Formats: sequence, structure tokens, C-alpha cells
Amino acid sequence: MHLKQHRGFTLIELLVVIAIIAILASLLLPALTRAKAQAQQIACLSNLKQWGLADTMYVDDHNQIFPYPRYQSYATAVDQDNPGWLSIPTYHNQTPPEGDDVWFNALPSYVAQKPLYAWATSSTMEFQFYSSRSIFICPTAFSQPISAVDKQAASDKYDMIPGQRPLFSYGMNSKSVANEEISVASVIFKTGMVKRPSAFVLYSDVRDRSAETPYYGDAANQILLATPHDYTTRFSSRHDQGGNITFSDGHAAFFKYGYVVSDGTAILSSGPTAGQAAPAGHDPGRANINWDCQGYPVIN
Repeated sequence: MHLKQHRGFTLIELLVVIAIIAILASLLLPALTRAKAQAQQIACLSNLKQWGLADTMYVDDHNQIFPYPRYQSYATAVDQDNPGWLSIPTYHNQTPPEGDDVWFNALPSYVAQKPLYAWATSSTMEFQFYSSRSIFICPTAFSQPISAVDKQAASDKYDMIPGQRPLFSYGMNSKSVANEEISVASVIFKTGMVKRPSAFVLYSDVRDRSAETPYYGDAANQILLATPHDYTTRFSSRHDQGGNITFSDGHAAFFKYGYVVSDGTAILSSGPTAGQAAPAGHDPGRANINWDCQGYPVIN
């Protein structure tokens, strides 16, 4: 009579299986990481399309006048560049309200979102703002840790401490009438001033980490992070070395950083600065990406 033998794995066989699993996991992990990054980029692009849609409805309701990219002269210089959580409701609660015509207050209600001043009225504003799936938040930016270098003193207007100010993932183009302001003291920016709506930049990903690369700008602009308004000096490369842009006709698209931002060698081909080299970090004068409403390159 033969007894049935039950044979298990030997130690060597078990180690081989573990090694094979480890190899498969190492091969699969980069693919999963890329898939996650791509999903985040798509979600970010969707947010920027929502901002474009909201902008289209807003101008239709306001005599074709665009919202402002930042608080105006009634606000302090700090709040114009980096509005604080405590300042935002203060401006809104004035009589009449101030700052309700700035994009982050004026547009959200058009796409069933809360204006920024509504987020700022809660004692748990920071948690609610960043944990929400709102169009204010780029999932890639939200998932990145903030370095100690960027977490400066609370008194510094450029600090990246969320409890001091909202950290913007997106910014509105602040150079819309950059060339026009050379000869016009005060400009009310309207849709009729835009020469090529399909090329004119309205909103884009804005830099929110000083160590983000590639970066072609100077050191002074490198610390201007998570601001509500932007230009090439603040354009983000957090999505596979590029970022998303929303245009005046409502469409949004992804572009590599090196295409949007001059590395210092681009030669401008149009406008009053034609023939000049675009400074590093500034507008290279792409025909399909206009920061100025007339389509001329902006170099200041």
C-alpha cells in the first residue's frame, strides 16, 4: 500500500515565484503611474474647459466684458497677487461688494460651483476647498507635496501655506491688453477686442512649485506660485513637462512647456517687436497661442 505524498513548494521555488512577481510589478508600476498621471491631466483639462464655458456665459450676461484676472486698485498689492483667505470675504462684504467681478468669484456659479468668497466664509474653509472636487483644484497639483522651501514665513506674500491663502491651480491671463496699455491709460476688456478667439489665452495651469521643471524664467518669477493670474513666466509644466490652456473660443488643449515659453532663442515674427529675440521665460510669439488680444507677442 502506497501512501499519497503531499509535496509543497521548496524554498527555492518560493523565492523564484516572489522574484517573478516582483519583476512583473516593476514592469507594471510605471504603466500605472503613467495612466494615473494621464487621468489627472484629463481631469485638469476638463476643469479648464469648465472655466472657459463659464467665461462664455459670463460675457454674454455682461455686455461682452470679461471678468478681471485679479483684484483691482481697491485691494492691497499683496491681495492682488495672492489674496488671503481673510481678505476675500472682506472685499465681498463691502457695500457694494468689491471683487465679485474677478474671475474666481464671478464665474463658478455659471457651472454650479461656489465662488471663492463662499469658500472663505467657513471655519473649515481650507479642508473643504482642497478636499472638494471643485474646478479650482488640479488633481496633479493637489497630489504633490509642498517643499519646505516653498513653505515660507506666513508674513511672506509669496508663501505656500494653504491656511494663509488659497493656492490656485489655474490663473487667468494677465497680459490681455499688454500692448494696448502702451497708449491707452484705462482699458475695459471686451470680446470684440480679441483678434483670434481660437488662439487667445484666457486661462491656464499656473506654477505652484518652485522646483518644477522645465522652467525658463528668472529667479524672481520662480517664487511667484499659485497666483490667480498668469503669463508665460508662471505657466506650469506639471503635466508631463507641459500644461493645459483654455482659449477665448471655449476650447482647451495641452501644450509642452517649451512650446509655450521661450528658452531665449525664439525670434519674434510679428508686431512691434518683430525681429527681436523673445527673452527666456517670456512669450515666443506662437501664432496659435496669443497672450495679447491683438495677437502680438508680449515680452514685458
